[in-house]
Formats: sequence, C-alpha cells, structure tokens
Amino acid sequence: MAKQNILQLDFKEDISLGFEFIAIDDHYARTKPNLRRPHRASFYLILWFKNGNPVHTVDFHPVKPPVDSFLFVRKDAVQFFDLQNTFQSSTLLFTDTFFCENEHDYRFLRSSQLFNSFVGDEAPIPIVLTQELRTLWQWMQTEEQHPFDPFHAALLRKYLHSFLLRAEREKLKQGKGIRMEGANFESLINFNNLLEEHFRNEKGLSFYADKLFISTKVLNNITHLMLGKTPKQLIDERVQLEAKRLLVHTEIPIKTISLYLGFDETTNFNKFFKKHSGQTPAVFRNTFLLFTTTA
Repeated sequence: MAKQNILQLDFKEDISLGFEFIAIDDHYARTKPNLRRPHRASFYLILWFKNGNPVHTVDFHPVKPPVDSFLFVRKDAVQFFDLQNTFQSSTLLFTDTFFCENEHDYRFLRSSQLFNSFVGDEAPIPIVLTQELRTLWQWMQTEEQHPFDPFHAALLRKYLHSFLLRAEREKLKQGKGIRMEGANFESLINFNNLLEEHFRNEKGLSFYADKLFISTKVLNNITHLMLGKTPKQLIDERVQLEAKRLLVHTEIPIKTISLYLGFDETTNFNKFFKKHSGQTPAVFRNTFLLFTTTA
C-alpha cells in the first residue's frame, strides 16, 4: 500500500495521564503494524536497551546502543525499530502535556540536550546506565502501577524530572554533552524554536533576527560561537532533514515536496538538495528504498 504520509503515532486517548511504560523487544516490533515501518511519534521516548545488539534508526542515523544504555528520542523524530536483531527494551513514553505544568517546564524540554540537537542534524547519543538512573526508573515503574490518587501524577513528574536531570548530568560526565548556559544559549534556544516552526517558509536570516530582536550579525556571532556554524547552515540542515524524511518515508511526488518546503520551482529544490547531499532527490529516494517497509 502506498504511503502518502509519514505514519504518525499519537498517545492513546484512553490513557489521559500521558505517561506509560511499554516493554518492546524484536518480536513486539515485528508484530505491531505501527512499528514495522518508520513512524513519527507525537510524544517523547526513552528506551532502556537491556540486552541484544539492535540498530535503532533515528532520522537516518543508525544508532547502536550498548547493553544497559538509554536512548532519548525527541518528539516528532522519524524512527525505525530493528526488525532483524534480537533485543529487549523497557520504553517510557510521555507527552509534553503531562510533563509541563508551566512555561519553565516547557523551556526545560526545549533546552534539554537529551532531546534537542543544537548543532544541526546529529544522531542521539546513548547514555550508559548508572545506579541512580536505575533507581529512578524503578521508582517511576512502581508509581505507574499505583492506584490513582492526588499524589500519583505529581510523583511521576518529579521522578521523571529528576531522571532527566540525572541523565543530562551523566551525559556531561561521559563527555557526550556540551555545557551551554547564559544569554547566548537562551538566544540559541529561541532561534531553534523559531526554526522548527518556520523553516518551511522562512529561510532568510533577517526573519529570525527580527523575531529575536537582534541583528543578523549578532545572530551569526551567536551560532558561530556556540556551535561553529552559521544560522544559514542550520536552516539548510533543517530543510534538508525534512526533505529526506518525506522522500524516503512517503511516496509524495517530488514536486509536491518542493512546494511544501517553500520552493517555488522544483528545479530550485533539486539544486538545493544536490548541493547538500551530493544526490538529486530522485536518486536519494531510490537509494533508501530499504526504509520503505510497509505494514
């Protein structure tokens, strides 16, 4: 059956809390129609890979998580479970609606290096299990099974918040994170949020600089200082990522994709894509036919 859109997974409507643990192994992934093909989730995922040697693909990045490591998958990323190798994982799903009680919580998720890449298109990095992370995970699993009472949701949020803070600290300790703070990091977070919202139709620096109430020169200085990249590079990388998602995971015509991404002419899209990937959109699509597994 032709896939006209990337499969979108939403949280189950009968689970109003927005928080759930699921045990996922290779058999589960092969037998669940929603997991047998690339999909985009409207919630955050944390996968604890307990054993096996899987390759978990996130936005074209094949990740090989070591045994007893956590993989953090951001909301709306396109992922693909391993259907060949054996593995077992304990997976936590949660929505931003569950986690966020105020603007501070939303900002925490938007600024977390566990779920956000501030250096452009890069693979998520597994975080090795520690005793503290194991304990917090077990507390969350125990509380999830507790009958609902006035303390239930609050405790789950506190445990999850503590788990994420511990995991981010561990990422820094394991040399896999970048310590970012201060006014420049705040501007970078805001630019990243604007980019996610407007990348399809706004590709000029002045739009983002105006929204941030800074000059294009200052915006260039911030991204270069923090990431070693220009804002233009980050914009192009975001457009390129979405183009790859649509080319590989759907059968939408290339002309339609080019219009969706804000290109007036398909030839301009072809030139843009080839400049950044070394291939035309058609060749890239054909190269990645292996990702088009159907349910």
